[in-house]
Amino acid sequence: MKLRRAVREDIEEIKALYHILFHEMAALQPEYFQETAQDVGFLEKAIESEEADILLAEEEEIVGFVYVHQQATPPFGCFVPHVYTYVMDIAVLPSAQGNGVGRSLMEEAERWAKARGSDYVELDVLSHNGRAIAMYEGLGYEECKKTMRKRV
Repeated sequence: MKLRRAVREDIEEIKALYHILFHEMAALQPEYFQETAQDVGFLEKAIESEEADILLAEEEEIVGFVYVHQQATPPFGCFVPHVYTYVMDIAVLPSAQGNGVGRSLMEEAERWAKARGSDYVELDVLSHNGRAIAMYEGLGYEECKKTMRKRV
């Protein structure tokens, strides 16, 4: 498996992976997520950004991606200032799941973060996504906050 940064020519394959990701999110929490197509402009901006990248796992085709974005903590006195990398999205083809693609992408995201001087990597995961949670925990990620919601 080859890991590399995305280029504009990869956008259609990335869009197909986003379709799978959005389908899975909608299946896990249909009251909050729906299937849709990812915006090409959004992907172009991510690819061209100095603060972000879409990192790809490629075999004979693209089998997964992770979208990483370097950020800084808000400039409020209660926060200890940090520069960190946020994993915005990760998706792996269903046929490639369970083969270490997600783990390899996350390890590449960590290398990306370290090379840019990030203090840590942060991500959000749907609470119903047990498979992803197990992978992240296996990589050493720990829960640091909870988002709670109440329908009214």
